[in-house]
Amino acid sequence: MTMKELYRRLSLSFALMAMCASLAVAQGRNVSGTVNDEAGASMPGVSVLVKGTSQGTATDSDGRYTISVPGDDAVLVFSFVGYTSTEVAVGSRSVVDLALTPDVQTLTELIITGYSVENRREVTGAVSSVKASDLTVVPTGNIEQTLQGRVAGVTVVTNGQPGTASQILVRGFGAFGGNEPLYNLDGLPVGNTEF
Repeated sequence: MTMKELYRRLSLSFALMAMCASLAVAQGRNVSGTVNDEAGASMPGVSVLVKGTSQGTATDSDGRYTISVPGDDAVLVFSFVGYTSTEVAVGSRSVVDLALTPDVQTLTELIITGYSVENRREVTGAVSSVKASDLTVVPTGNIEQTLQGRVAGVTVVTNGQPGTASQILVRGFGAFGGNEPLYNLDGLPVGNTEF
């Protein structure tokens, strides 16, 4: 093989590689769109990811995004906290708009007081929960006695006679400013548990 033939083969190889690279670049294209919630309001901060890759972006303050996809068979995955993750096949589209739906399975634990509904993470006071299944373990004459030993800081005083009311004390016997719990029935505060 002469040098001339070697140069010709190398130049053909380089030309072929350049054509393949340009084809690979030509297959990638940009897809844009807007992500809204169920009410039609724009959603900033929604994650948009090309499925099977680490390529992704997030929506801006108006809920808009732009992402490069490798081809028509690409699938976009939209995810946001509290909303159902959604997969959308791109196909030949260059605009993909989407409305996310709330995920009822991932609702955070709420605390319902007599006057408001608050997220458990945002409550500054002490909150304890007792499951109904824990209350049915021990047979007793009244509901107050089933709370004994189930919640830290709650003391139930009873005389042991069936049908008598118990005294529930929160924060022990010597708490400053009173230690009786607030009972709430249908949004109205009541003085005791004898409803």
